Amino acid sequence: MPEPISLISSAEIKPGEFLSFLQYSGVLLHPDNVYDGRISRDNTHVWIVLDNTELKNFNPDEIELITQKLTAKPQTHILLDVSKTSGSEQLALEFACKFAKKWSCIVYNSNYKIYSPQELLELCPAEAGFVLGVDSKVNPI
Repeated sequence: MPEPISLISSAEIKPGEFLSFLQYSGVLLHPDNVYDGRISRDNTHVWIVLDNTELKNFNPDEIELITQKLTAKPQTHILLDVSKTSGSEQLALEFACKFAKKWSCIVYNSNYKIYSPQELLELCPAEAGFVLGVDSKVNPI
């Protein structure tokens, strides 16, 4: 079962614009009837889908926290389903970094940690992945 990671942006990203971004990013488009794209490297995989209906599944406290981290209202939800194969989180981070360079976003991972736009961009050059150690300078909520 893949591990879900949410990319949530204050930008209102249209499906066509998102698919163009996926294509530009070297993502395999429409690998099945569920996902918009898939990133694969050897045995590591990340499945990607633009699914704004997921925003309604967050409780009001989560939406408030997301809004604070974004400093704007969340408009777009991208779901990254990350395979449990070692190295797959790195693929997700690489994609999130590309996305964050185009659109302001936060990352909300399966460990209920939220990374602000600044925290995400700090992770990009470090290639640390979303699993941060105790000594990390980034303090996710």
